[in-house]
Amino acid sequence: MISLISSAKGSMPLHWLFPTPVMQVDLTPDDGIAAAMHQQLEVFDCDLFGDPQFSNRNNLTGDLLGIAGLDQLHRMEAFVWLNQQIAEQVSLYLIDLLGPDHGLEVHIQKAWPVVCSPDGGTIESHTHRNAQLSAVFYVCTEEEPGSGELEFQAPDTYFSHVMAIPFREATVSGGVFAPKQHRLLLFPSDLRHRVLPYEGAVPRYSVSYDLAVTTAPGQGREMLMPHPMDWVPLGGFSST
Repeated sequence: MISLISSAKGSMPLHWLFPTPVMQVDLTPDDGIAAAMHQQLEVFDCDLFGDPQFSNRNNLTGDLLGIAGLDQLHRMEAFVWLNQQIAEQVSLYLIDLLGPDHGLEVHIQKAWPVVCSPDGGTIESHTHRNAQLSAVFYVCTEEEPGSGELEFQAPDTYFSHVMAIPFREATVSGGVFAPKQHRLLLFPSDLRHRVLPYEGAVPRYSVSYDLAVTTAPGQGREMLMPHPMDWVPLGGFSST
């Protein structure tokens, strides 16, 4: 669909091309699974915000703190259910975009906790250029309108990195997604996004995933990422 931007003076002759596929689905973990995930993020929150070097931050993102293991939540028992849900939703996402015979495989690169403090916690605008698909799952959040929304921005490559256009201006759907407890969002990793200020009585807990999309083993094709089983580390050939 091509959207036509409206203004106070009427419709402007701007045509927005190339819709961006963002999946939103509300999941239903049972009470035990939800409690186990919440407990792990609560431990992360208490341990890190209690550390003087992090206590003045309004957010904590496990992949940026330089502490080993904080980007490996997918290896923890508490998040096995979430891994399974993401696998199912990614499969549906790719089938919807490319058809059932797409021949691609998806790998978890890393998964990490994110905590937004209840007094205006934000995440600055960024992308995940190391991956092809990214996901966010809201473990615990208050659902206040206009609080802590995930805002996507039009790719800055359109304008040589000189300005970021919020997708709320560039898309029919608005480009801003409200957080909801147990909601999963899946989107292209190089789509620039940020978290708007979160206000609540309790911190917001979420988990982010970075996913790599490759061919199947032995099925490499030009312009597609081959499966890691087809890679050979160069270090084994080096004498230094």
